[in-house]
Amino acid sequence: MHTRCYRGIGRTDRQDSDDERPSSLPQHRPPHLHGLTTMASILYQPAPRTASQPQPPAHADLARTARINTMGQFAASIAHEVNQPLAAIALNASAALRWLEQDPPRLDHVREALSLIASAGNNASAVIRSLRCLACKSPGLADAFPADDPAREVLQLLRAELQRHAISVDLQLALGPRLLRADRTQMQQVIMNLVTNAIAAMQGNGAHPRTLSLRSRRDGAMLHFSVADSGAGVAPDAAAQIYDALYSTRPDGMGMGLAICRSIIDAHGGQLWHESAQPRGTIFHFTVPSP
Repeated sequence: MHTRCYRGIGRTDRQDSDDERPSSLPQHRPPHLHGLTTMASILYQPAPRTASQPQPPAHADLARTARINTMGQFAASIAHEVNQPLAAIALNASAALRWLEQDPPRLDHVREALSLIASAGNNASAVIRSLRCLACKSPGLADAFPADDPAREVLQLLRAELQRHAISVDLQLALGPRLLRADRTQMQQVIMNLVTNAIAAMQGNGAHPRTLSLRSRRDGAMLHFSVADSGAGVAPDAAAQIYDALYSTRPDGMGMGLAICRSIIDAHGGQLWHESAQPRGTIFHFTVPSP
């Protein structure tokens, strides 16, 4: 029962030929994530058996192992997704303290920072609810809202982070008042993950400009969104695996963001993919049906 509940995150049962994972490429599973699976195995540790008790059948051991693995992935998902709003809270709290230390204190900026802290706190709570719905394959809280709102809300939450890394934003949101019917928090999660990945990709840019581009447009019956960075790009040998759960190209990465993004977009009837940008960087695209 628990295995079915958690299959939504990082699934690999897609039928598209473009998404086949070559078995010859080893997955990079960050060492700090093994503790999550270890903790799960402790929680599922069976009681000691006496010599007279029969050994459990092999399929029971396999089922328990599957529960351990999925529990580890689910724990990693929560840790990954909640980390982002918590980071926004910390950055905006530091900014508020700096504004209070001004002479005279800049209370207007303090009020704005506190408002962002409240938004990030609410977002963290909504993310946990969203992950639970996604993991258990239950429907999210679908609602109609202006399609470009989640992108604007994410940029507002990450404003301090973008400023800290000296990243300029090229915003071309063209959907105007057009509505999207979806789970608003999950749409925020997708854009938040793509934007934070873009920020990380540009940290080693050196003298190269750091530009984040967000765009939206109507594409037939679909609404099309894209997030582009000017970083080094995705290595060809990693391109087939970056959507796999617990796979990361960064030593400090948790390897959950893109797996969660794909699960969310799949659940909304859309697609998620990426391509190389010119002259450098990566563009991630996703589509969702227009109501």
